[in-house]
Amino acid sequence: MSNKENEFNHSIDKGFLYGLSQSLTIAIGYAPVAITFGILATQFGLTFWEAGLMSFFVYAGASQFIAIEMIHQGATPLMIGVTTLIVNIRHFLMSLSVVPFFPERSLLWSLGLAQGLTDESFVLNTKVLKDVEGEENRRRVMLGINSGAFVTWVSLTILGGLIGKWLPVQFSGFQFALLALFIILTTMSLSRKNYMTYLIAAVLAVVLKLLIPGKIYLIISVILAAGIGAWWRVRKGSHRVGLNSQKSS
Repeated sequence: MSNKENEFNHSIDKGFLYGLSQSLTIAIGYAPVAITFGILATQFGLTFWEAGLMSFFVYAGASQFIAIEMIHQGATPLMIGVTTLIVNIRHFLMSLSVVPFFPERSLLWSLGLAQGLTDESFVLNTKVLKDVEGEENRRRVMLGINSGAFVTWVSLTILGGLIGKWLPVQFSGFQFALLALFIILTTMSLSRKNYMTYLIAAVLAVVLKLLIPGKIYLIISVILAAGIGAWWRVRKGSHRVGLNSQKSS
């Protein structure tokens, strides 16, 4: 059998079931986290099916943990939505990184594949899809990976909700865990280019908290800091372009 025939058969084998088998590594990691989320969600006032619906529609682990705490604290839907957007903004870049694998994608496929994109599935997909020939095969593989991870997360969330409803499981120090989660997410996104924006946001948050009642100060501080940071980067970039043009002349 020729090398081309071997490559063709190898690519055919890599379809939905291949992707589904690859998702086992994600499922193992999701299991304890999804069950824990289900338990905490019921302890914070949600029913097990409400927790399951959140996992189905939101499907964003860190944001879901943050959201149930904010719901428990009485935060407004706007606050929860903006916080979720900020935490998950990195998925925009992840989606752009996956796009080259599917040059002839349809809108329906794009929406479906985007729904299943998480930190873990992104890493696994980008690793696996490099070795898959043909866009149709890549679609099936990614669908298998995303489906396995998605079903695991939703089903084990419901299981955790049932456990939390019927068994007296208590988690102490969860508020500290959420604070640690915020710190980890922030630290992971810090760089030399954006550290000043984070510093401005922190200072504004402290100042505005003293001036504005409620929790709207968080949104205002983030928006102002992002605007100032964007303006500064544009100004700095324009200044560098001007210096380069002067040197070349």
